[in-house]
Amino acid sequence: MRSSHSAGSVSVRFDEESLVSCAGLVPMLRLAEGIGLGVLIDERVDLGMAVGANTDAKALSVVAGMVAGADSIDDLDVIRHGGMGRLFDRVRAPSTCGSWLRGFTHGHVRQLASAAGEALVRLAGRVPSLLAGVDRLAFVDIDAKIKRTYGHRKQGSGFGYTGVRGLNHLIATLSSPVCAPVILTARLRGGTCDSRRGAASMITEAIGLARRAGATGMIVVRADSAFFTGPIIAAIRAAGASFSVTAQKNVATQAVIDRIGEDDWTEIAYRHPIPDPDTGELITHAQIAETTLTAFVNTTQNPGRQVTARLLVRRTPRNKRNDQGELFRAWNYHAIFTDTGFDLPTADQHHREHAIIEQVFADLNDSALAHFPSGRFPANHAWLILACLTHNLLRAAGCLASVFHAKARTGTLRRHLITIPARIIRTARRITLRLPTNWPWQASYQGLFTATHTRTP
Repeated sequence: MRSSHSAGSVSVRFDEESLVSCAGLVPMLRLAEGIGLGVLIDERVDLGMAVGANTDAKALSVVAGMVAGADSIDDLDVIRHGGMGRLFDRVRAPSTCGSWLRGFTHGHVRQLASAAGEALVRLAGRVPSLLAGVDRLAFVDIDAKIKRTYGHRKQGSGFGYTGVRGLNHLIATLSSPVCAPVILTARLRGGTCDSRRGAASMITEAIGLARRAGATGMIVVRADSAFFTGPIIAAIRAAGASFSVTAQKNVATQAVIDRIGEDDWTEIAYRHPIPDPDTGELITHAQIAETTLTAFVNTTQNPGRQVTARLLVRRTPRNKRNDQGELFRAWNYHAIFTDTGFDLPTADQHHREHAIIEQVFADLNDSALAHFPSGRFPANHAWLILACLTHNLLRAAGCLASVFHAKARTGTLRRHLITIPARIIRTARRITLRLPTNWPWQASYQGLFTATHTRTP
């Protein structure tokens, strides 16, 4: 590809009032209105008269900006250009949305989280394929990440386990073997916070919301070793779910692993090679075995929380780093503590698929959570909740668009279905959007548009 004209023969003017750059916001806002999102937020979030007026308009303005790719308060201006005023009303300025976010307290954030949870339940009813399969087997994944911040004026920032200054956010997702993950709930914590802080109560909340969203069958909570604690396992079992948690490497766990006989190991092959944690070399085969472990036996730290369950162990050969011969075989061990009834290879595969939550973090980082935009902690917490709500809306839109977009990254959804330029044509009291000819994803956009619009005769 190259330019078809000389540089001197091309000029630019920003004077077209009938153009928009985000035609995908039309079906997206219609989808949000279809589940009553604005009314829901207005009913549940009460900030008072100072900044709380027209909460629904401000919330939807933030969500629309996030759908279009805004990752800061100033970026919300993306919804105020060209002919956007002819397609949408009650659009709020970034300064207004910023003042609204800064009016949040912790209680208001919990109100917003409640509205976001109810919105997910309504989305699941509106778009059945969004959570396909969760009525038979559902996975609730939980994990925490540090989002780096800069400077000392951002409330709550501090140095955590990563060694960088930031804010710690904890999210829980819901998925099934056949559907992409949606976000059940999220919490923002200080940067110095331990990953496990508040995880037990959050898991209880997430499982309850998953049940309301249609996960009426078996629920398996998956987590890494940071969440291998008595209170968290007890919370999972009390909520009626099963657990699959990476066991911490300690003396008790290693002693149980050492008692596994050589004849008890079974060879398995990876469908996709994984890197060796020590050398980075790709591993194509491993060995797995099963035993039992009684965990949380310290009655002082975990009174009444002792649990005996399956310990699934996967071992991979520790590759040589030089040309020196191998005196005896050395292994790297990875143990999973679980009470599920799946056979050994299936349980191991299900647990390794816990890594799907990393894709959710990547999607958030690629959009609204590129950074936390405010200096105030509650404002950033509200921003996180709205980012998760936006993620779920995009997931639902992808399901309505096509089979491919049902599992595509949200960045892909934004490029294919949202940031499409269009010219607004108004005739006979009807509005027509003129989109580019030969748009590669025309059929998907048309499917989304048709699913969200009821055309009157």
